Amino acid sequence: MISTQDFLLDVQHVSQQYALPKPSVFAKAGHIQALNDVSFQLPAGKSMGIVGESGSGKSTLARLVMALEKPTQGQVLFKGQDLNALPQDKLRGARSNFQMVFQDPYGSLDPRQKVLRIVAEPLHSSLNRISGQALSAQDLKDRVALALTEVGLRASDLDKYPHEFSGGQRQRIAIARALITRPSLIVADEPVSALDVSVQAQVLNLMMDLQDRFGLSYVFVSHDLAVVNLMCDDVIVLQHGQVVEAGSADEIFHRPQHPYTQALLAAIPGQSQ
Repeated sequence: MISTQDFLLDVQHVSQQYALPKPSVFAKAGHIQALNDVSFQLPAGKSMGIVGESGSGKSTLARLVMALEKPTQGQVLFKGQDLNALPQDKLRGARSNFQMVFQDPYGSLDPRQKVLRIVAEPLHSSLNRISGQALSAQDLKDRVALALTEVGLRASDLDKYPHEFSGGQRQRIAIARALITRPSLIVADEPVSALDVSVQAQVLNLMMDLQDRFGLSYVFVSHDLAVVNLMCDDVIVLQHGQVVEAGSADEIFHRPQHPYTQALLAAIPGQSQ
């Protein structure tokens, strides 16, 4: 029998509800149901795609996986631990094992900081809380330089500012920042949607190479089903906060069962059923 310990990530029946402001003093405040009873499991070294149109709940689910929000109901288990049951100090320490890459490589990097400080930022909190020690300045530079070369940049790039790089290079910096703590899981929320098509392919190839080299697991959030088909082993399809279909990428893309999934696939140029 498979237990929660067999999965790196086990999302169990999570729901998320947000309160709406009262429209007037005479009316009751309403709620919006962003997610409703969503579950999935991710083994180590594999990739899970989360797809759906805008407003389907994809980014909300990503925030729950990252423990940036607590679900209204349900549990998010990482390596068998309920993240939302951890004290804040232990949760901050656990975050070294899961990192996030955001959609916008222009907005996710502080333009006032050099690459050294940007990429090293996750190390400061994780090392201090886990080992009680901070790296020396030289060790920190060496770690950042290594991370930059691992994503196809130069070690000397650590002394530059984000505006000195192209969009694809900035996303490589963001990936280096996620990689610096040697996480088991990276949550990628639309990581290539802001990039030119030719650059998208380079970044996706890099992410697949890093997965092979470091045994990474990915939660890959995207509205682009072609990208998910390339990157992911398994897929869940969200509509209005609910999972309408789940299965292997092969099943979802070649034998879709739900009309919503079929409509999403039909919208891909050149896609034939």
